[in-house]
Amino acid sequence: MTLWLICDASGSMIEGGKRLIVRGVVRQVEQYLRLGHSTNVDLRLIIWRDHAAELGWIIGDEVPGELLECRGSVDAAELLALLGHDSNDRYLMLTDGFWPDDSREELKHWRDRLSPDALRLIKIGADSNPKMIGDEVFEAECLLEALDGWLAR
Repeated sequence: MTLWLICDASGSMIEGGKRLIVRGVVRQVEQYLRLGHSTNVDLRLIIWRDHAAELGWIIGDEVPGELLECRGSVDAAELLALLGHDSNDRYLMLTDGFWPDDSREELKHWRDRLSPDALRLIKIGADSNPKMIGDEVFEAECLLEALDGWLAR
């Protein structure tokens, strides 16, 4: 199974230390996998802003510095072109949830096409979008709760 770790690096993520929280959460996911809490997971690190790209990263290495370069606005079309929608994949999105309206709609339609429980949203920052609610939404402090058993399904 592939775990797509999608990191919002838009301009709003530069405020309030959000980019540093993302870095910490990425490292926590990496440690979770490296320490064997979930096996047979192919981790793919994605940076998402006005474009989406996979960052070359090997578990155990330092988090790529590009992840800390926040600017622009997210573009859902770019992200979805990269991800596709494999029914066996899992998607962990780290974001403050402040997306343009067109991207929000595209993401909603994409989420509706995913298999149940394929997506987890991790809210980044105390000022994250209060409209991000649901069973798939977790605070960054609750990351382990979000991951517990989810990757084994």
